[in-house]
Amino acid sequence: MSATMLRRYGAEVVGTFAYVFLGCGVKIMQRNDQRGVSGFLIYLTFGLALFAMTYALSHISAAPFNPAITFGLAVARRFPWRYVVPYWLAQVSGALLASATHLLFLPQQAQQNHYGATIPTIGTWQALGIEALITFFLMLVAMSTATERRVNRAVVGLAIGLTVTVAGFFAGPLTGGSMNPARSLAPAIFAGGLALQAVWIYWVGPVSGAIAGALLYEVLRGGEAYALAAPEHIFEHLRPRRKP
Repeated sequence: MSATMLRRYGAEVVGTFAYVFLGCGVKIMQRNDQRGVSGFLIYLTFGLALFAMTYALSHISAAPFNPAITFGLAVARRFPWRYVVPYWLAQVSGALLASATHLLFLPQQAQQNHYGATIPTIGTWQALGIEALITFFLMLVAMSTATERRVNRAVVGLAIGLTVTVAGFFAGPLTGGSMNPARSLAPAIFAGGLALQAVWIYWVGPVSGAIAGALLYEVLRGGEAYALAAPEHIFEHLRPRRKP
């Protein structure tokens, strides 16, 4: 395990920690109410946290901060398969640290509000379909900004953060609008009960949607000429150039 990879894994821990700590933290303080002003604040926080962390850390780890997005990138051959499981471990670790910090700093509020866990208010198959669909949109945006030479790299964090926010406005009252298995797993482990029973929905749905979104964008891209790989390309400028 190289120092470069340790830095990448560390960036994924930190980015996912910030995403879950801030987003679920607002959800906890808003008493898990995902409608009206509370819902707006919750998903605006998730989106802005992802926006900020993507800008802060994408040059280090490519900043997926999401097991579903990581898997989708690998399926589309834009992310090395050998990094998928370590990235998942880093992302889940960051999310678990966030929920543990909620327990440490806000024990009463966190327990009363299920650590900001995602619990469907609709049927199982409906919840699966909605999580798959909104993650499909998120993956499509991630592919079109993070792996595309024709798109200005400066828009990556903004585009992905806005997608999370808008999808959350719609899906929040229905499924919690997770789109991120790590974000759902960590609070569910601490909350237990219904949240833990439903956590499989937030793995199967988002991973399925991410696969579909990644593969569709590869079809729409129209070839390899404009494709970028993540995270390998972010270190290309550090490699020594061969003398002619």
